[in-house]
Amino acid sequence: MSKPFISQIHPPASFVEPPFWFIFHGEDILLQNHTIPQLSNINALNLSIERQIYLGTYGNTPCFAAQISAQPFTLPPNMAFQHIRQAHELLRDEDLFLLVSKAKQLLHWDNSTQFCGCCGHQTQYSTKERAKVCPVCNSLIFPQIAPVMMVLIWRDDEILLARSPHFMPGIYSLLAGFVEPGEMLEQTVMREVKEEVSLNIKNLHYFASQPWPFQSNLMLGFIAEYDSGDIQIDATEIEDAQWFSIKNLPQLPKPISLSRQMIDKYLAMRL
Repeated sequence: MSKPFISQIHPPASFVEPPFWFIFHGEDILLQNHTIPQLSNINALNLSIERQIYLGTYGNTPCFAAQISAQPFTLPPNMAFQHIRQAHELLRDEDLFLLVSKAKQLLHWDNSTQFCGCCGHQTQYSTKERAKVCPVCNSLIFPQIAPVMMVLIWRDDEILLARSPHFMPGIYSLLAGFVEPGEMLEQTVMREVKEEVSLNIKNLHYFASQPWPFQSNLMLGFIAEYDSGDIQIDATEIEDAQWFSIKNLPQLPKPISLSRQMIDKYLAMRL
C-alpha cells in the first residue's frame, strides 16, 4: 500500500479528518466522485444501517464499514451506488479497493456469526481482538478466509483457459479451486488441475495474491508449465477448456481480477 493501513477494533475518540465510509447495499458500494466517501456526519445521509464495523486507519484517516438494508431514495448529486466490480474500475486509489475487500469480508463475517456455531447463543464482540466471543461456552470466532488457488498453465506459445457455467457468455479464465483442509497450496494446484482437465504440470511458481470481496476468498495465483496429458474436462466443474495461442486469446475477465492480471503479466513477458 502507498499509505500504511493499521487494523484496529476501537475507533479514536476524535478525528483529525473525516473518516472513510465503506457503505454497502448487497453487492453495491457507495462512491462519491468515483472514490470512497469521507463523511464527518454519516447520519446526514439518512441511511438504514444494519451493522457497522470500525476497520482501522488508512494513513491518518479512520475507516468504517457499514451495511444498509435499503438504498436511500435521494443522495447528493456527486454520490451513487456502484457494483463492486465496477467500483474497482472507477476508484482512483488501488489501495482503497483492497480496503473494499476487507470491509466487505468483515461485514459478511459479522452478519454470519451473530450466534455461536457450537451452542447457538448470541455472540458478543471481543474487546481485545478482531473476534467474537460466546458468553456461554466461551468459543472464540475469528474472521474466516477461504483460500482459492488459481493457475496459469503454459505450453510453448499457448496458455490453458477454461469456462465455468456461471461465466458471462464468451468469457474464458484460469483454472481455480478451493484449498482443502490439510493441503499444501502446491498440492491444491496439482489436484485441481488433474481433477478439472486431467493434465499434469511442472515448474510451479507462486505469482501473487488478491483478497476478493465476494464472501471471504483469498485468491492465490500460480504459474506452471504443462507436463503431460490430454484435456478431459470435469463437466460438473467447467464446461470447456482449451489451449489458446497467446496471440489469439478469447474474451478475458476484467482487469479487476487476479486472473486477468496474471494473464496480462505473462503476455507482457512473452510478446
